[in-house]
Amino acid sequence: MWIFKNRYFQFFLVLGLLVYLLIEAKGEGDLFIYSYAGVNLGNGANIYQANYLGGYHYYYSVLFAYFLNLFSGLPFYGVKFCWLLLNATLFFHLLYLLKQSKWVMVLSENQRDYFLLFVFIFSFRFFHQNIHAAQITIIVLWCCIYSIVSIDKGKLIQGALILALGINLKLLPIVFLPYLIYRGYFKAFFLCILFYVTSLYLPSLLIGHDYNVSLLKSWYALINPSNTEHVLDTDERSFHGLSTLLATLFVAHPPDPLAMSLKRNIADLPLDTLKYILLFSRLLLVSLTLYFLKWPLFKKSKNKIQTVFEVSYILLLIPLIFPHQQHYAFLFSVPAFACCLYYLFLHFTEIGNRKRKFLIVFLILIYLTANLSALIGEFNRYYEHYKIITYGALLLIPLLMYVSSSINTIKLRVSE
Repeated sequence: MWIFKNRYFQFFLVLGLLVYLLIEAKGEGDLFIYSYAGVNLGNGANIYQANYLGGYHYYYSVLFAYFLNLFSGLPFYGVKFCWLLLNATLFFHLLYLLKQSKWVMVLSENQRDYFLLFVFIFSFRFFHQNIHAAQITIIVLWCCIYSIVSIDKGKLIQGALILALGINLKLLPIVFLPYLIYRGYFKAFFLCILFYVTSLYLPSLLIGHDYNVSLLKSWYALINPSNTEHVLDTDERSFHGLSTLLATLFVAHPPDPLAMSLKRNIADLPLDTLKYILLFSRLLLVSLTLYFLKWPLFKKSKNKIQTVFEVSYILLLIPLIFPHQQHYAFLFSVPAFACCLYYLFLHFTEIGNRKRKFLIVFLILIYLTANLSALIGEFNRYYEHYKIITYGALLLIPLLMYVSSSINTIKLRVSE
C-alpha cells in the first residue's frame, strides 16, 4: 500500500504515536507499582510484603526494583514517558523483524503490506492495553523473541543474556530453557542459567547479601504456583488463562468480587480436585509442544519456518499455563495468530474454497474473542465473566497445529 511508504504519512504517524504516548504518560499505571517498590527497596523495606495502589503486590525481581530506584528522584511523568517510549520502540522493532524475515519476504509486496497490517490490527488492542497499564509485557516478549533470533544466528552470549534478562524481569520466559535443551543449544542454556543466577545475586553487592536473600525468599513465597490464590485465580475480574478459566468452570462460587449472577460453571468440585485438573491441563498443553518440535532430539531445526512455529506455540502457552495473567498478557498469542494468517496469505489462491472459508472464519472468530472489548466495549463485563480471551487463545492451538501440518510446503515456497 503506497500510503505507508509516503514520507509525510510516516512523519505524522510517528508524531501521532508520540502524542499518544505523552497522553498515556499521565496517571500512574503499573509502572507506579514498580517505581514505588524501588523506593521501598531504597528504604530497606520488604518490597514483596508491601501493598501498592490499594492491595496490589510487586511480582518482579529485586534487580529491576533497584534499577527503578535509580530514577526515584526524577519526575514520574518523564520516567513513565520514557518507559512507554521504550515499550513502543520494542513493539515496532518486533514488527520490523517480522517484516524483514525471509518467510514474509516470499509474499508479494501487496500481500506483505496487508499481512503486516492485519497482524498489527489483531495486536493493537494488546499493545494499547500494555501502554495504558504501563506494563512490562512488551519488553518480556521482545526478550523472548530476540534472544531466540540471536541464538539461532550463533550470537549465543547476546541471546542468553537477553533471555536471562527476560526471566529476571518476569519468570515467564523460563519456558524457553527446556526448548534450548531440546534443540541442542547447550552452551546457550548454561550461559542463560549463569546470567540468570548472577542477576539474582547481583543486588547482594548493592543492598547487602542478607537483605537480598530475604527478599528472594519473600518473592518465591509470593509467586509459588501452589498457593491457593493461584489455583482459584479469580481475585480480579480481568484475570484470564487456564487457571482462571478452570476455576470459573469447576467451582460454583470462586472468589470473584465482580462476578455476574449468570451461571458459568459446569460443576462444583473440591479445591484438591481442581488442582489435579489444572495440573493435567497444563501438562497436556505443554506436551503438545512435542507436536511442533518433532524429532530428532538435541538437534537444531534445519527449517527456519519450523522454528517460527515452535517459538510461536511456546509463546502462546505463556498466558495460558501461568497464573495471574491479565488480558494484556495475551500479546504473547500474536505470533501464533501471525503464523496462521501467513499460511492463509501464502496459499490463498491454491487451497480449496471450503478450506479457505474455514481458515477465514476461524481467524475472524479468534480476532473477535481478542478484540470484542475494543469493538463493543459496553458488553465488556460479559466477556470478562466468561473469559472469552482464553477461549480464543485455546482455539489458536488446533488451528496452529492444522497449519503447521503443511510446514513442508511452506518450506519449499520459502526456499524457492
